[in-house]
Amino acid sequence: MTTANAVMLGKLSAMPTTFAVIDAGSNAIRLQIASVEQPGTYRVLELDRRPARLGHGVFETGTLDPSSRAEALDALKRFKNLADKHGAKVIRSVATSAMREAKDGPDFIKEVAALGLTLEILSEDDEARLISLGILSGLKFDPPLGLFMDIGGGSVELAVGNRSSSFVTFSVPIGAVRLTEQYLRHDPPTDKELTAMSRVVKQKLAPAVRRLNHEKFTMAFGSGGTMTSLASIDARMTGESHQESLYVLRRARLKSIYDLMRTQHLKDRAALITDDQKRADILVAGSAVLLTMMSALKLDYVFVSSRGLRDGLMVDLLQKEYKAYTGGWMETASRSESIEEFGEKYNYDKAHCQQVSKLAVSLFEQLRELHGLPDRYMKVLHAASMLHDIGLFIAYEKHHKHSYYLIKSSGPTSFDGAELDLIANVARYHRKAHPSPKHLPFSQLSPLQQDVVRKLSALLRVADGLDFGRQAKVESLECKRSNAKKLSIKLDGKGDLRDEIRSALHKVELMNEVYSVETTFE
Repeated sequence: MTTANAVMLGKLSAMPTTFAVIDAGSNAIRLQIASVEQPGTYRVLELDRRPARLGHGVFETGTLDPSSRAEALDALKRFKNLADKHGAKVIRSVATSAMREAKDGPDFIKEVAALGLTLEILSEDDEARLISLGILSGLKFDPPLGLFMDIGGGSVELAVGNRSSSFVTFSVPIGAVRLTEQYLRHDPPTDKELTAMSRVVKQKLAPAVRRLNHEKFTMAFGSGGTMTSLASIDARMTGESHQESLYVLRRARLKSIYDLMRTQHLKDRAALITDDQKRADILVAGSAVLLTMMSALKLDYVFVSSRGLRDGLMVDLLQKEYKAYTGGWMETASRSESIEEFGEKYNYDKAHCQQVSKLAVSLFEQLRELHGLPDRYMKVLHAASMLHDIGLFIAYEKHHKHSYYLIKSSGPTSFDGAELDLIANVARYHRKAHPSPKHLPFSQLSPLQQDVVRKLSALLRVADGLDFGRQAKVESLECKRSNAKKLSIKLDGKGDLRDEIRSALHKVELMNEVYSVETTFE
């Protein structure tokens, strides 16, 4: 950055500036107002949502419903007044699928202009890009390649990309409002209606599915009111924590929810919803679309994000307003989240993780001469030990990789990005393959960070092996070196420790390799 730019950014950081964005979707209208004190971070001052269904009737008649139109204008007037109250420097208002198809859309835009707002109709590609940007803005890392899905009222947006760009985008006219009004006439819907709707959904999705199945995305994310409502229902039915960041919605669980809702009357479906009961009438269609997409794309689960188009609009606006700043934008966390709080989100085995951390930290303290790392890396090892198994929340297979992505994507907020990079990589290497430049996340670390990951993950693997059976049988350990190449670890504990020793020997190879020692247990 040039000196002139640095001076300018310094001046900007001293003057908090407020911005507002409005997302006029087909099923609801949303507002976000945020304040920027310095480029790179923003603080949300106000969030609001009004269930004004602009898409009602549009997809069949081609014109806006008078009642929905009036509700939308009232919502926009309210949001304009809120933005003015906060002194917003810029207000960006956009509309999506319903307005793209409404023949009388230009007349509505004129009415909105009379309120002092310019309503911009987003293209399908821009909508998909901004949704991806919104989801990514809530992550603490950039997936090598992610799939982003949003189920709106009029259309479904799909994109494959990362924080730099969207490589593939699709907009498919199978939104939840559109499908409900066109196919589901009865309460509950008949099997004939559901079959007809399902046939159309599969047909319209087919071109996108064929292309997307050739893309090498590593994670799949979902956003939008339909998805967050389904995640909320699943959390309520399973008793799991429905965290604000990401919720893991499994396809098998979604199938159970769909099978239940398709047989229920509207009032019973509404009783399942805690966030927006007015969405109950379109959830059968919405869940059918998501289930079809996940099945066709062979997704066992999807990360449901509370962020979406509205958040992408804000980040996009800030990028344009602060052109001199070329870094990423993150929302300021409202509070710091502890390791324990983060682990509890994913039902971690706290007792096992505490035992592994105790043994790993003991190894760290006793082997200082071997690893030569400063004490600040002890907290990285502790965090990785506490969170190494959270990937089990998703599936046992490849759970070390799932742990990596969960840590990198959403927490805990008590660590900065660089620390989370280390914690996620150390946790990822607690089993299976050793750290290798062939692995993209590891290759992106600096040489110093790679050295830290190798040394800490070697300790974590042994500590994890010493809690075989998760019975905390090893109460303490003592490390002794008879010479430069020989390391003896003496265990003190309760009962027969042969299984623990056998397990540790199975996982000691990395330690021997990294520290150039031959390790024995007694």
